[in-house]
Amino acid sequence: MSVASTIVAVFALGVLIALHEAGHFFVARRMGMKVLKYSIGFMTPIAKWTSRKTGIDYQIGILPLGGFVQIKGMNPFEEGAYEDADSYMVKPAWRRGMVILAGPVSNLLIAWVMLFALFMVGNPQAVDEARIGFTVSGEPAERAGLEAGDRVLSIDGERIETWGELAGAMHENPGNRLTLEVRRGKERVFVQVTPKEQGGIGLIGIGQPTERISLPFHQAAVAAAVRCYELTAGTLGGLYGAITGTVKGVQTVGPVGIVEMASSALQRGVTVFLALMAYLSLMLFLFNLLPLPALDGGRAAFLLYEMVTRRRVSPKVDAAVNTIGFLLLIGLLILMSVKDVKNIFF
Repeated sequence: MSVASTIVAVFALGVLIALHEAGHFFVARRMGMKVLKYSIGFMTPIAKWTSRKTGIDYQIGILPLGGFVQIKGMNPFEEGAYEDADSYMVKPAWRRGMVILAGPVSNLLIAWVMLFALFMVGNPQAVDEARIGFTVSGEPAERAGLEAGDRVLSIDGERIETWGELAGAMHENPGNRLTLEVRRGKERVFVQVTPKEQGGIGLIGIGQPTERISLPFHQAAVAAAVRCYELTAGTLGGLYGAITGTVKGVQTVGPVGIVEMASSALQRGVTVFLALMAYLSLMLFLFNLLPLPALDGGRAAFLLYEMVTRRRVSPKVDAAVNTIGFLLLIGLLILMSVKDVKNIFF
């Protein structure tokens, strides 16, 4: 990872988080709630200021793992939470639900806009050929001498034609040395490569080839919506498969790993980087809708319970569940970051 690409990647991820929180921010104000603080990142602020017009505090935290919007009354024990007209707690459940869902919906819209723009200007589309689109620095493919553009003709003497056949051969042979017959320009060369085992499958650090396809306005709009659906459905299917054990080799990536992925994508081109940002925005949409404490989905589940039973969740239960959930979430992110660092540097 270059320093410049890493900085750009961190900034871009910060923008996705900022726009997520902006969804909560603007809808809360639209619903008549008072916003007290808007923060990108957690812990000690490295920058903060207060708006003279609105009195809202803005800050950037030293730990760039997320962000939050502090709305008056979201803490059920806050003074005036159940009395003041501009408090979150006094608003109808549907208004509170609009505020909670605004963040994830913002990420969904951002992903659609990015994909729409990419389809308009020319979005890289995967090509089903046994050709190497790119190699990952330091991985087995690069160390073996494989290059972007190489057309793999055979593996251990067996002819292959498609990307699926190429990727499948790698996945099925972790730790086994393979001999690849490669066409490079007008030459034919033989390369030996050993897939490394990761998550029960073999990987050599290559990416599928792509070609640019530009679509007219209305087709780009539809294609972006379809792509959002495909990515969302595919991710949910993979998550379900990982939980049930029917899908092997699913890898989890934390904040450090995401930055590394984004930095590598940027080095391969702006369109590849934007496509990854669109995907990550969709992942923020899905992740925040999970019905887990401290996430938007957890708060939405409490609101759904309230609307169905006509009874509010106890303030003590609300505060305890979300506080514990927040601490567990931060701990999980830190553990995943440590794992990412080990995978990248060791």
